[in-house]
Amino acid sequence: MRQLIFTSALSGLAPGRSGFCTVARHASLRARTVAELEKMSEYTPPAGTRPTVFLYRVYSGGNEPLYILTRAGDAGTDDFGRPNFIVHHLIFRKAELRQLLPPAEVALRFRGWCKKYEGAPQFLPEDESLPPEILRAEGESLLPAERWEELTGDSGNAALLCPHGDARATVFLGDEFFTETVLGLFAESAETLGGENAWNLAFSTGICAENGPGRFLWRMVSEREIGVCRPGDFVLDFLAPLEFLRAPKTKFSEYARTGVFPEGVSESPSLAPTNKGASEEESVFPALIVPETRPSQAGTSDNGGPPVETGQKRFADIAGTAKFLGISAVVIALVIACVVFFGAKPESRRDGNVAPGVSAAEASVGAFRKTLDEKIKKEDFVGAAETWCAFSDAFSDEAARLRSSYLPRFKLKVADAYAARLSERMSPLALGGQLSVAEKQLLAGELAMFKRICRELGLTPQRLQKRNLVIIERAEALLSEEN
Repeated sequence: MRQLIFTSALSGLAPGRSGFCTVARHASLRARTVAELEKMSEYTPPAGTRPTVFLYRVYSGGNEPLYILTRAGDAGTDDFGRPNFIVHHLIFRKAELRQLLPPAEVALRFRGWCKKYEGAPQFLPEDESLPPEILRAEGESLLPAERWEELTGDSGNAALLCPHGDARATVFLGDEFFTETVLGLFAESAETLGGENAWNLAFSTGICAENGPGRFLWRMVSEREIGVCRPGDFVLDFLAPLEFLRAPKTKFSEYARTGVFPEGVSESPSLAPTNKGASEEESVFPALIVPETRPSQAGTSDNGGPPVETGQKRFADIAGTAKFLGISAVVIALVIACVVFFGAKPESRRDGNVAPGVSAAEASVGAFRKTLDEKIKKEDFVGAAETWCAFSDAFSDEAARLRSSYLPRFKLKVADAYAARLSERMSPLALGGQLSVAEKQLLAGELAMFKRICRELGLTPQRLQKRNLVIIERAEALLSEEN
């Protein structure tokens, strides 16, 4: 593995170069390869954004193909006072691929990504050994596809991106905080192709070039960049309920579920395009997946989501906790304030800018949505989940209508965030200490709210990661001992 780092500097590695240029690389890289890598080091994302983007592509302009995995992102300001960025390339040879995990998994596991370059320009040591964290351990497989299972409820959906072993052009709609999630999904889908075939698929997790998304087979773009989708692209929308996806009825979906090739499938699936005239469930999907609408039944939401519980059951396991009462008090105060303010006569309102014809309920819903949007934007996923639960209690019909628009935006992050909070509450125990009565009450409140949110978001124990389940079980055991 060789590397090249491109950023702004007072002096570059090449004599006479300054500004945006190469500051570090392996000397064994040919001059032509260096020039091509510098051309690939563009970072001009859409206006108003400075995302961290991962890209993977194959360069075949030299004597041998080079497999290039790239991280591009913001790097503050440079010595000239301009917005700076840094682009870090990892360059692999074909002979190295058989030892590696899929490129998206390498992007997640590699610990040497340079996020800001400091120091003098340098040629990197000519040790081309592969970092141990990106090597595939003996017998290691990314299948069954646990990330797809966690997100969509079926690990077989990993084959949606390559239903017959032939990768299809796919676009994910999502924001930057989905980057790690998308890389994990890319990795598991690529794993279904078997062996080195995973390294033949170009992907990107965002746009960082002025001319658009480039020629990447799998890519992620934000909702406002939906216009870059091409005819025939298969689109997966993180802002839609992905639980309604249907895995293709092929042997590759079974491979994604079990990690074992079904009988009759070779261990190196072909990447050649196929045109089998298969049914829609097998390989032909519309450009944008529209979830099926299910008949509304008693106890279920109109969008087919988790059952809508009665108010009595919703409050059953959180009654008496100071935390929830505090949240509820804020919610009630907000609702009452909106009712009083917007329900008053027009002449009694002090704010002359209130839109006419806005009801108290509409104003309250608008306030909740604004709060939700702010918390999601700040990546306060715990706060977003708690706000959602309060909103659902106050306006159950409106929450059912907006469920598919909001839940996917924070659902994937809530479990980790809440588990981290529970773990922090129990941290004194790791040092041989004990929890006070007040600390135990706070832990009980956190645990109760976590369970409530899991029910509200449809996060069943089967869909929680093992590390989060272990933390929950520790908290339950600790509280049960005291009872």
